[in-house]
Amino acid sequence: MDVINAIAKIRFNSAKPQRVQLHHCGDFACDMLCLEPGQEFSAAGSCAYYFIAGAGVIKAGKNKKDIDMGNFAACEDDESHTIVNSSEQRLICMVISPHR
Repeated sequence: MDVINAIAKIRFNSAKPQRVQLHHCGDFACDMLCLEPGQEFSAAGSCAYYFIAGAGVIKAGKNKKDIDMGNFAACEDDESHTIVNSSEQRLICMVISPHR
């Protein structure tokens, strides 16, 4: 069993979003995604996001959804998607995805 202090792993960089590894095992990966205001993170494939702090927008295909702190969003296998920190606050998401 691994016990990790996820809060201690949070880090931000004004030049680019930060994806910080929490745990990777045979089937899945769990990371923290940290975005400063205005930053974007793009990915493809299955991902689940839990918005821990802040708010943003998820764009997937023609869909665009505002997501607030405390909400969960999932993107499908074949979906390219982008998370945008559209707020003036820092955005922190937990990301769960298949381990590739």
